[in-house]
Amino acid sequence: MRKKKVMMVGSAEKSNGGVASAIKVMKKMTCWNEYSCYWLGTQIQGNYLLKLRYCITAYVIALFKIWKYDIIHFHTVPDKICLIIQMPIFLLALLGNKKIIMHIHMGNQLADHTHNSLFIWCLKHCNLIILLAKTWEKKFKEWFPMITIPTTTLYNAYEPVESISYQNRDKTILLAAHLNENKGYSILLKAFQRIYYNFPDWKLIILGDGEVEKAQKMADELKISDRTTFTGYITGKDKIQYFQKASIYCMCSYQEGFPMVILEAWGYGIPVISTPVGGLPDVIKEKKNVCIFEFGNDIMLAEKLTDLITSPELRQNMSEYSISFVNKIFSIEKINDELDSIYSKL
Repeated sequence: MRKKKVMMVGSAEKSNGGVASAIKVMKKMTCWNEYSCYWLGTQIQGNYLLKLRYCITAYVIALFKIWKYDIIHFHTVPDKICLIIQMPIFLLALLGNKKIIMHIHMGNQLADHTHNSLFIWCLKHCNLIILLAKTWEKKFKEWFPMITIPTTTLYNAYEPVESISYQNRDKTILLAAHLNENKGYSILLKAFQRIYYNFPDWKLIILGDGEVEKAQKMADELKISDRTTFTGYITGKDKIQYFQKASIYCMCSYQEGFPMVILEAWGYGIPVISTPVGGLPDVIKEKKNVCIFEFGNDIMLAEKLTDLITSPELRQNMSEYSISFVNKIFSIEKINDELDSIYSKL
């Protein structure tokens, strides 16, 4: 029997961000070749002309190629701009009577879209809805009782990385994000200021673009700038070195789907401190693979940082557990089998 063919529709391969990262890992699964997957990039960061060129190119490609595929797998968010950009391809999929998957890369933000008529219309006209965590699948059914389309959960897969012995780490606290209010970088800066004088040999490193100047100004005002480094957006070997050398990773976000960067941190064996954001409540275990603090609570974050900094044994144990855990629960092989089951049953 012929294997179905799948067209993936989402952020372009050259894009930054979680959606593109998730699809890049999927591309390394055996499913990718077995289902003759094709990645149709509709969105990319950049100026207006670049974005427009990507849209138009995607529409032309879809017009000629979509008929060859059985399943159209949309990686999307409920944002109206994203939905409008993907809508011509969605309509072509409906016209061609294709099986449509809506893979929603969003978590607690979904609660803000219960009256999003365009999003609801798309949900009603697809064949399957994929959520990033069991937590969000359950909440989705509460928030969208009008949707009777089947749902399922598929975790993002983790691409193995090369970690180094925890004994060889620097005394650094790491955050990697596109800096904005949602990422909560100000909470981390305030928390670091609270422990600044207690641990004079520890440093804070923040990777990423966005509100860098605003964050630097805040670090200056808090008088912590001499031990706070802002690298800007980096990739490749430079990024790997920061992750390999970090002793603690902090996630301060208010809203996420299932943060890929946490899987990375676990893979590198970095003890994680995080808010209970996105799909993390599905899998986190306090002082095993994470130390949790309340949203926006810099005092509690400072306490968690202190707990880890003063307990090398706890950090070592969390490092070892995290590596084992992420390879067991989020392995490419495991998520590949789940995706294969989704496609074969559709």
